[in-house]
Amino acid sequence: MVKSFDDLTIRNLADVLSGILSHTKITEFLKATGIAEVAAGGNKTDRIFYALIARQTEDRCANNVLNLVQKVIHPKRFNDETEFENNLSSINSKLLYEGLELDKFGNLKIVEKARTVSEAKERSKKLKEKIHGIAIHPEIIKYCEEEALKENYFHAILEITKCIAQTFRDKSGYATDGNELIDECFGLGKDKKPMLAFNTLSDPSEESEHKGFANLVKGFFSMYRNPKAHNPKILEDTQLSDMTEVLVIASIILRKLDKTFKTGLR
Repeated sequence: MVKSFDDLTIRNLADVLSGILSHTKITEFLKATGIAEVAAGGNKTDRIFYALIARQTEDRCANNVLNLVQKVIHPKRFNDETEFENNLSSINSKLLYEGLELDKFGNLKIVEKARTVSEAKERSKKLKEKIHGIAIHPEIIKYCEEEALKENYFHAILEITKCIAQTFRDKSGYATDGNELIDECFGLGKDKKPMLAFNTLSDPSEESEHKGFANLVKGFFSMYRNPKAHNPKILEDTQLSDMTEVLVIASIILRKLDKTFKTGLR
């Protein structure tokens, strides 16, 4: 059971929801969540606000208020990822004052309460917004979002490099790591029969591209993972710009891996 919200929180939530829902959708969602309409014919914010206030008073808790919020801000409702993230961020900027937050799957989490407007807005931002809209490969976010939002960029970079290595393992079935893993996956050898490839290797140009990609990944590990694995965090001043650089390169690697296939030659 979640304790009741004050009127201001419910007003703020209603204001966000009114920007997402049409009048018709408000009727639909109130009915679906068992919340009675008490201000029919008013503006959208008032319709939601008075309905939620009445239901919370009846329940003596905010459970059904949150039930409505979760149904509206659910990833299955959205076809556009940016639209979903923007709406999720707006709702979380209000919920954080109550020590609550919706994750990207629509699940409710208990978090530390926000105390200021700037703190609530900053903490409600998703990783894509935080780095100015760079197109990050979606697989990376699962590995580093928590560290990045806490501004723990040192460990965020480590998690990004782990994502790359794990994707190679998942793609190939090998259990090794680092350069050994890349050689097992992309090594040509005398027989020119690699485990993985993203082109036909039918001419010197394609072979060069294949080798270049393998060297890029090895360089990625050498530049970004190995120093972090050996140096104490206290000795490094890792900034957002450093993490952004790693995100860009990691996304390039993963997009190439998306086009990579098992050759069947090993």
